[in-house]
Amino acid sequence: MELVWLRSDLRVHDHAPLSEALETDTPVMAGYLFNRRRQELTEAGFAREDTKRHKFLIESLLEIHQQLSQIGVPLMLAEGEAGQEAADWIDRFHVTRIHAYTYPGTEEQVDEKAVAEAAEQAGIPVIWYEGDTLLHTEDLPFAISELPKGFSGFRKKVEKQDILPREEAAAPKEQQPLYLEEHAASGEKLMEAFRSLDVQTFVNGGEQEGLRRLQAYLFESRDILDYKERRNGMLVFNDSSKLSPWLASGSLSPRRVYWELKRFEEEVHANDSTYWLFFELLWRDFFHLLMRKKGRDMFLAEGLQQLPIEWKLDKELFQAWCDGMTGYPLIDASMRQLKECGFMSNRGRQNTASFLTKNLGIDWRWGAAWFEAHLLDHDVASNYGNWQYVAGVGSDAKEFRAFHVVNQGKRYDSKGDFVRFFLPELNYVPNKYIYEPFKLDERGLKEAAVELGQTYPFPIVDLDASLEERKQAFHQARSQKKERVSR
Repeated sequence: MELVWLRSDLRVHDHAPLSEALETDTPVMAGYLFNRRRQELTEAGFAREDTKRHKFLIESLLEIHQQLSQIGVPLMLAEGEAGQEAADWIDRFHVTRIHAYTYPGTEEQVDEKAVAEAAEQAGIPVIWYEGDTLLHTEDLPFAISELPKGFSGFRKKVEKQDILPREEAAAPKEQQPLYLEEHAASGEKLMEAFRSLDVQTFVNGGEQEGLRRLQAYLFESRDILDYKERRNGMLVFNDSSKLSPWLASGSLSPRRVYWELKRFEEEVHANDSTYWLFFELLWRDFFHLLMRKKGRDMFLAEGLQQLPIEWKLDKELFQAWCDGMTGYPLIDASMRQLKECGFMSNRGRQNTASFLTKNLGIDWRWGAAWFEAHLLDHDVASNYGNWQYVAGVGSDAKEFRAFHVVNQGKRYDSKGDFVRFFLPELNYVPNKYIYEPFKLDERGLKEAAVELGQTYPFPIVDLDASLEERKQAFHQARSQKKERVSR
């Protein structure tokens, strides 16, 4: 039996391990291990995966279960330590070879090592494939150890040498249907889990949903043509591609996105916006490669900059941020959007991350963990890489930079449509004050039906004073780092 170990690659298109396994004369089965770590609590005291994100995963698994059935491949489900479960599969199903994609996250690497050890003990090989990135590492003009420090250097080297993605893996062949009782049981288990999750998400999981969204965004609406101009929008669904949830679950291959984008450019039109989608895929690649290079350093409080910043661990302030109760409407609307939808715009992510780290001074890893728990499109490399970058401790972090969350709101949502959608308690606040309701006088508050401290919170921090305080903390940390290096 050939075993295809599925992880964040819940698709049948562009799936090299599946295609290669089905090229053999041996029967093929697939296996998925539920990650028990997702049930653990973070240091800040919340679960690592909320119900919306879990529902998206279950929907993705239901879809891949059905897709695999159509080509005769049974899917096994298990929950436990990766090495033990792999050893059990090897023994029960007489597995002779394992095929799997490799991933850069530290926990993912631990699981890969455990599965490799179980296979070695059984005397069978594991064939590892690359598939999480757009570009293959063997095609890059540098080794992973020589990855440029920042994204700009990476992009320039890639584009200068015209490095292109490889063609998609061949479509998997069908095999004689392989009946295993566990396959039917896994389908029933997934349906039972799906029915128990009475929550709504802004998109549904699964390969077909991802492929439909790709076609809709490119060829049906053609909204890709003004993506660069609209990508900072926060409320309208088609302001951005919204492909990230399916890319994160692996229900959509980055190469499929790229080659469909190329087809669109050839058949319809190419402009700065179509290039910008490729640009964003390169950003994703950069963070994946950076995590392969840096490993556990991506999760350290001092970041890749090794800045000894004293982060606060204030759970009360952190909870106000999580709940969207900071008194700053752009932050609060964005955080409530995350809780209600499992999604947040890129503009919202940058502002909420900046506010948590540059105004509240709270450990960036708490924020990254909250995003991990709630974002349907959580990708460990992109999430932790972006958080380090905004927090000012990433590999390419510049001098102290912060977003002014009032000015950002006025610039990107001047009429307050986004804020009013997620903060209905501010519906009657005039546009002039929609990002600063605390500046309304007593009469203005009454006319807007807002009672600060009751219907909407007072600001939990002074913007300018807190920014100055954190700026000094950063300068002090940089001085300490220089002293440490010079010793």
